[in-house]
Parts: sequence; C-alpha cells; structure tokens
Amino acid sequence: MLNHVINPATRVLVVGGVGNLVLSFVLGWVLASRRMKAPIEAHRWLLTAHEVSLQEGLMLLGLAFALGFADLSPEWRLVSAWLLVVASVFQDLSGLVNWLRGTGDQFAERSTGWVLATLNAVTNTAGLLIVAWGVIRGLCG
Repeated sequence: MLNHVINPATRVLVVGGVGNLVLSFVLGWVLASRRMKAPIEAHRWLLTAHEVSLQEGLMLLGLAFALGFADLSPEWRLVSAWLLVVASVFQDLSGLVNWLRGTGDQFAERSTGWVLATLNAVTNTAGLLIVAWGVIRGLCG
C-alpha cells in the first residue's frame, strides 16, 4: 500500500539500507563461526565488513528519511540515492575483499580493498553533497 506514496529515490535508499543490514547479519554469523576456531586478528577485515555494512545500512535508512526534507528534483534525488547505494556496495566489498585476500594494511599495500574504499569515498561524497544541498535548500530556503 505504501508503494503508491514512496518516491523511487527513497525506495532505492530503503532497499540499499535493508540489504546492508541483511549483509551485516550474515557476516555476523560467518564471523561468529570463524571466531570459534581462530583469534580475532585473523578475521579483522571480516569484522570490519560486518561493522561497515551495519553502519552503511543505518546511514542509507537515515538518508531515506532526510531525503524527505530535500528540495531536489526527482532526477537529482534518484542520482543521489544511486550514488549512495553504489558507494555502500564499494565499502562493503572493500572489507570483504581485504579479508578474502588476507590484506594487512590496505593503505600501505594499495590493495583492491583500498581501491574499493577510495571509490566509496568519492561516490559517497558526491551523493552526500547532493542530499545535503537539497536538505539545506529545503529547510532554509
């Protein structure tokens, strides 16, 4: 029933947010099973991926709410939503790739995970700037 009143950008953010929360939950189960057999240091990047996907999910859900205050065209709303969701995928994959490849220091190694985290930073910044601009316009203009 709500599908009739929710705009496409909000749907993208909500689906992305819930998807991140589901991923975090699954990674939590994987982490717990691995921790039963080995110390945390071997799974530091898995823990990072678990925590980051939880944070990304909550951020996307919060931004879905914030988007309701933004003075943006439907096209800019959708662009910002997709930038933010794609950025969250880059961030989620960053920790997973580092864990699967046994990365030590992603910055020193310039690992694939580091490349994905860098893509996240650029993409997330663009999406957040659009939403922030819209919210400022919506609340102050």
